[in-house]
Amino acid sequence: MHITSSLKRNVYSQRFKGYKDALFDNGIDFNENLLIVSDLSEKAGIEAALKVLKMKPLPDGAFITNDFVAAVFMRTIKEHGVSIPGDIAIVGFNNDAIGKLIEPALTTINYPGVDVGEIAARNLINHLKGISNIHQTNTIVVRSDLIIRKSSLKNLV
Repeated sequence: MHITSSLKRNVYSQRFKGYKDALFDNGIDFNENLLIVSDLSEKAGIEAALKVLKMKPLPDGAFITNDFVAAVFMRTIKEHGVSIPGDIAIVGFNNDAIGKLIEPALTTINYPGVDVGEIAARNLINHLKGISNIHQTNTIVVRSDLIIRKSSLKNLV
């Protein structure tokens, strides 16, 4: 299951591509019915959770491209008696502080937003100073890390 925002925005389309690539790499077919595209509001997190609660069976896990929405999603499904990670594992994205505050703590992707901002600013300043041409900048990949916490630690049989 993948819960995301507008796939027209590069950041979310890239996360969606990563989700599909991970499925492919593990021999799992992509299922359009396991994709929810909405905004990143509290209301969207609740609505996504309510949609998932209607699924029979529940998905094994959910990758939610924003930690705040993941926290709202988790709260909502827990209020309906769903166990995390027993019934469904949850993984977020951004490594926001809320991930450590919710129970169980949220597994997430640590995306170094500060580093991205610094690289972008440095490239722009160098372009304005005439040191480099911003139109010749290739794609820059910034390393991210998976931070494993309790929300995804299912007992493996």
